[in-house]
Amino acid sequence: MRVLVTGAAGFIGSAVSSSLQKAGHEVLGVDSFSDYYSVDLKKARVRHFLEKNGVIFKNTDISNYDEIIKVVEKFKPESVINLAAQAGVRLHMDDFGKYIQSNVTGYTNIARASIDNGVKNFIYASSSSVYGNAASLPYSESEESLHPTSYYGSTKRFNELVAPIMFNNSDVRVRGLRFFTVYGPWGRPDMAYFRMIANLYAGTPFQLFGNGEIERDFTFIDDVSSAVQELLLELSNRESGFCDFVNVGGGRPLSMNYLTQVISDLAGKKLEVEEKPGMKEDAVRTMSNPAYLIELIGEKPETKLEEGIFKTLKWARDEVSKDNLRKWATSST
Repeated sequence: MRVLVTGAAGFIGSAVSSSLQKAGHEVLGVDSFSDYYSVDLKKARVRHFLEKNGVIFKNTDISNYDEIIKVVEKFKPESVINLAAQAGVRLHMDDFGKYIQSNVTGYTNIARASIDNGVKNFIYASSSSVYGNAASLPYSESEESLHPTSYYGSTKRFNELVAPIMFNNSDVRVRGLRFFTVYGPWGRPDMAYFRMIANLYAGTPFQLFGNGEIERDFTFIDDVSSAVQELLLELSNRESGFCDFVNVGGGRPLSMNYLTQVISDLAGKKLEVEEKPGMKEDAVRTMSNPAYLIELIGEKPETKLEEGIFKTLKWARDEVSKDNLRKWATSST
């Protein structure tokens, strides 16, 4: 299958591109190297995941329709996986336009290009952030009380709402993926676990927003890339015009305090924590109901936090210089 992956220099995008290529698909990855966090880290992912595995890469900005339409017309993908996004929930209000540029304009552009060029399957990244704090736990795809607490979550909900409208008169099969707190080696340096590890090795305190009791449904990157591949294959067997969204999470929420303890225990060194006031944008607890995911692909993310953090610590210790780890972590603050 010919697959176009946007956001291919990102955390999930690089892992998915590599996984698909290894499985025998022909993959073209595109990314614009936005500076939300370290461009150096993104380029390192391209070298490690894409170039090493034969994935073709092109520097392309999906928020520029003229750029992305040329790529789609030339590559002629059967499937598009749109993982390009302005991530994070803590951008300053002055920077909210970045969410619109990538998550609304970029999304609309790649969707439009897919419809106009015979793409059969369109998968896009949504987020557990669409649930907010009003939804019942565990979060299910059938939940109707969706009130995102962040601008980011609102743009992801926008993606879900317009998908059936945009693709209504096409034969494209469409699926949104509600990712739950993805973590692991080569991750996003704005994520808590990444900054905890960087602070631990630097011997500096980690700034924890709130009292550490908020809980997240941590999902290891290998489980995520495997699920995306299986969900694409499952989608490709659906009738033309099919549209849904699915949780990608294991359903095991754990607290930030527990994450701190796991990192300290596995590293054999106590992580010092400096508490800061909590943020209104933060959901109190996230918890996926993986029933629909299991129905679709027969499995759910199973990697325990201890195993995933062990692999992440090993990566940080053996494959990344302390200087790079520090620079990457501070690039997102």
